Amino acid sequence: MTTGQHPSVSIIINTDGRAKSLAVCLESLRYLRYPNFEVVVVTGPTRDGTHELCESYGDTIKYADCGVRNLSHSRNVSIQISSGEFVAFLDDDSVPEPEWLDDVMPAFADPEVAVAGGFLHDHTGKSYQWTFGTLNRFGTADLNWKGPAPQYNFPGSFNYPHVMANSVFRRSAICEVGGFDEEYEYFLDESDIILRFVDAGFKVAQLDKGFIHHKYMPSHIRNDSRVLTSWYSVIKNKTYFSFLNARDHASTSEILTVVNKTIEDFRNQVHWAVGENKLNRSDIARFEEEVDRGLRDGIRRGLEGTRRLPESAGLEGVEGLTRFSSIVPAAEQRCFVFLSRTYPPGNIGGIGRYVHQLATETAKMGHQVHVLTAASDHDRVDFEEGVWIHRITPKEHPLPADLNIPQHLWNYSRTMLAEAREISDRRFVDSVCAPIWDLEGLAFLKDGEFPIVTVLQTTLATYLDSNPDRANDKAFMRDFALPVLEAEKSLFLKSDRVVGISNAIVKEIEESYGVQFDRQKLDLVYLGMPDWSQQGSEKPAPLPSDTKRVCFVGRLEPRKGADIFLTIVPDLLQSDPKLQVDVVGDDTIVQANGLTFRQQFEASHPEIARGSRIRFHGSISDARLRGYYQVSDVVVAPSRFESFGLVHLEAMCFGCALVGCAAGGMEELIVDGESGLLAKPGDRTSLLQCIQRLLQDDDLRQRLGHAARTRYTEMFQSEQMAVKVVDTLNMARQGRQHEDRLRP
Repeated sequence: MTTGQHPSVSIIINTDGRAKSLAVCLESLRYLRYPNFEVVVVTGPTRDGTHELCESYGDTIKYADCGVRNLSHSRNVSIQISSGEFVAFLDDDSVPEPEWLDDVMPAFADPEVAVAGGFLHDHTGKSYQWTFGTLNRFGTADLNWKGPAPQYNFPGSFNYPHVMANSVFRRSAICEVGGFDEEYEYFLDESDIILRFVDAGFKVAQLDKGFIHHKYMPSHIRNDSRVLTSWYSVIKNKTYFSFLNARDHASTSEILTVVNKTIEDFRNQVHWAVGENKLNRSDIARFEEEVDRGLRDGIRRGLEGTRRLPESAGLEGVEGLTRFSSIVPAAEQRCFVFLSRTYPPGNIGGIGRYVHQLATETAKMGHQVHVLTAASDHDRVDFEEGVWIHRITPKEHPLPADLNIPQHLWNYSRTMLAEAREISDRRFVDSVCAPIWDLEGLAFLKDGEFPIVTVLQTTLATYLDSNPDRANDKAFMRDFALPVLEAEKSLFLKSDRVVGISNAIVKEIEESYGVQFDRQKLDLVYLGMPDWSQQGSEKPAPLPSDTKRVCFVGRLEPRKGADIFLTIVPDLLQSDPKLQVDVVGDDTIVQANGLTFRQQFEASHPEIARGSRIRFHGSISDARLRGYYQVSDVVVAPSRFESFGLVHLEAMCFGCALVGCAAGGMEELIVDGESGLLAKPGDRTSLLQCIQRLLQDDDLRQRLGHAARTRYTEMFQSEQMAVKVVDTLNMARQGRQHEDRLRP
């Protein structure tokens, strides 16, 4: 079956006991740009949810069960039930990049090519497990090659070109050589059939593209440390392979010398792993027993020279390709890069949460999404929730002569630019989206290669307004703030497009920086978020039925109004003897006097602090935060200014009775008196009155909470945000001429 220049391909996944990684692998296939393929999954005997996962895909994939743990047998079964002119084997712990098949399939324009494959990333997603290499007839690899080795494509060659796991095979060639030899339950199974291709006069095509990420997950033969824990099959198959394929090139003693060296290498690895506590000492004796048995069986079966091949007729497959549809056709798929210093998992701020929601929702639309974020230890690339996450450690880069911003900010932005260039080496990047904070997009702006969209959130000017001690620090202003403020202004005025998350932030920036945004390049896109009320939560211990709970949410700093809230806590507790107050958010921020707000409160009100009616919880997980939203009677977030107000939106998801302040984006998010109450910023009396009003009026709390929930569902869901931001990203790339090799 052929569609235009796209021959039909059956992507085959042989799996056993790895439901979690299989789910990621299957998800990645929804982003492939190749238009003519089916997905075939053959499961092993382990019951871990794998079978149920396959069944959940219904008739969109082909699915069969293999009752034995034998990879070659499973491969033959999958070939027999598949329909593609070509079959592409994919490990269940692998993730192909969207261009994988488009990069590999052109090699088959040469009718003599039986198998083709490209580069294989290791578990880091940055380094390579395999690029170019050859194998010899002992099954020993030579990885020192810097390019392909087509000169070894001839029958009888002692060395032959090899492609690693996750390669594409021509079905007719598989039929000609008889399929996979089921003596290889694991290890050298693909190497054997590739050698038989070469001996039959076919070619192996080694490519420098067709990228796949192999996460190399634990299995029944290796543990969480990626250390081999079962050696019988490896030794047996190494011996069998060598006797079967090298006997016309080497004597029995030469073959045994090679096999024994392999055994000694494994023996050294076992003793090292025991010393590193990656294996138990008892594993040494088990290793020796498995080696003896594997060597004995491998010699006997290799000398017999009889392959265990399936019935050849079945390898022709079946009629009827079950075409697997990507989310969107290649012509409609875009590639976007998002920048964010923080990203899940772990504690993240508002920007990290915003980018996470935006990235995942954009990926759900079928676009290729890459998030560039900071790594804590080493560089790695992972595929998570449909998004490619590049966790990169900042590198040193010379500061341009015309810039005097802090070096660490330039290093970070310039490092991310280098990573974006690596992404664009493999596909066309449509545009880049960066927050204004920390000048993450500055290197992109100066470079000019990529269309850049700057998102207006918290700016340094806003931070200085809330932190007068910093604003009055002459050294800080000279060395850090003034250069950053000037660079922020460049991003405001020179980005291809600008997204304002509220009218308030646009107005505040124009007044603070003395700039005027070009309204033709400015888009208002309110923040959105997924419905947190439908996600798991960890509720705090229940209170007595006649006790109300007020929950403050936010960092304990002046900008969040924590100082004002803590001054009214004694009044709240006095007015309601049964009231419980919870304070959720980072309470370790030291103020100008050398104390945190929590320390100041505890020193000023020791009796209250010693009691249990106010509890400081510090930074908590999202699950615990959702629990507090669920059980609080009133949620308070009295910021002096918010560019939008993500905490307020979170509370609205749960239908909370909410108190904010009449400042910034809070005035656009909350309709005062209809979906919440707005106090005067920095005014303790106004804040106290708003909270007491809600505590004293059950009907008002219920009415405002219901209205808040309705307002969230109608205006502020994450899908709505993503659609509008994608529109902005598409407009940013207009006028930029660049050829996408895969987009018609």
